[in-house]
Amino acid sequence: MIRDLFFSFKKFSNFIFLVSFLCPLSNLDLVKSESLKKSNLVNTQINSNYLNSKNELQDYIIDKGDNLFIEFSPAEDLSDFYSVNEEGEVYLPRLKETYVSGLTTSELEKLLEQKYVDYLISPKINVKIAIFRGINITVAGEVRYPGIYKFLPFQSSSIENFLKVYKNNINNPLEEEYGQNLPEVQISNETSSNQNQLLIEDKKIDRNNPFINYLEKVKDGNITKISDVIRKAGGITSSSDLKRIQIIRNIPIGKGGGKKSALVNLDTFFDDAGNPNDIRLFDGDHIYIPALNNSNKAQVPKSILSGLSPRFVKINVFGRVNTPGEFMIPLEGTLSDALDITGPVKPLSGKVVLIRYNRDGSISKKKIAYSANAPRGSRGNPYLKEGDLITVTSSVFGKTADVIKEITAPLQGIYFTKELIEDFGE
Repeated sequence: MIRDLFFSFKKFSNFIFLVSFLCPLSNLDLVKSESLKKSNLVNTQINSNYLNSKNELQDYIIDKGDNLFIEFSPAEDLSDFYSVNEEGEVYLPRLKETYVSGLTTSELEKLLEQKYVDYLISPKINVKIAIFRGINITVAGEVRYPGIYKFLPFQSSSIENFLKVYKNNINNPLEEEYGQNLPEVQISNETSSNQNQLLIEDKKIDRNNPFINYLEKVKDGNITKISDVIRKAGGITSSSDLKRIQIIRNIPIGKGGGKKSALVNLDTFFDDAGNPNDIRLFDGDHIYIPALNNSNKAQVPKSILSGLSPRFVKINVFGRVNTPGEFMIPLEGTLSDALDITGPVKPLSGKVVLIRYNRDGSISKKKIAYSANAPRGSRGNPYLKEGDLITVTSSVFGKTADVIKEITAPLQGIYFTKELIEDFGE
């Protein structure tokens, strides 16, 4: 019997060893640094943390331009929308101007609960972002146009719930003026306690409440993801390494401050535009896309089809062409494509001049010995970029003809005037 138990234990220990060996070999598309929280599924059960919505907002740093919905208990009448001004402050009942910039919502909740102990019995405060401020994202590396890109503010998806709570406040001074524009809900008949009445009377109502005057302006904004920034930066190049995208983000002061970093694999975006690794970005994030050791020209057409890169770029053509002006050409279009669209080059034309903004912000001016038969991407037929200015100059003979024309133009005018007078005299 002991022998049977021994072999049974031996088989079980082998099974445990096999499981422990195979678990680390599971592939993770999203590789995070130690400073980022990791979550894994245990067996076939869904981790309970999955039910905690918006975990990504735990480290969201409040700053000027944010609009908060602060819910008070037991003083529900104080629940309101509060905007963070240019000084990073919100105006709160009794507390007046309160500096909140740099805090997370949970940190602000704890701070306010401590400060309102003198005015409320066992205060419970809940802080949510009602309108997210516009964000600035820096992108560098292998994108077509590195730089800082701005994205619009946008409403929280829970805005309707905030509106219902807001309207249900019994002493809401905005009810009479704006009630017709708010969701129809039953007004509460509850009365406030005596302990909270002083705060209610002291409540300052902002007549320029962002909920009333700003809400309509942020309907076009959306959550900003990695793909949105790449798209706005002109898309990827054939040298973009999408498997090693680095995201650098600020750490809240309450958690030590500084920066944290993550590596994200977005390579499968071509096959799945809903890639879970296409994570949400926040104000101040930095994106760096490294270069491949060997360029991959096949990924540019894929990026166009998946929407990661634009289909067309805008350029301007002037000079000795049939139809000068602003034109759209395909991404990675060449000089020959542009001149095909503008019509044939006029006779007596000379070299082509290409004016372009460089990645470092400088402006380059390059003369090109254009040849329609030159290979695509060569010196005689280079690839064009968004915003390029192209001028087809006159040749030496063309310039001479222009000079002769300028000189003879007044003489022609005199001759025709003389003929007109003589004809009139007859």
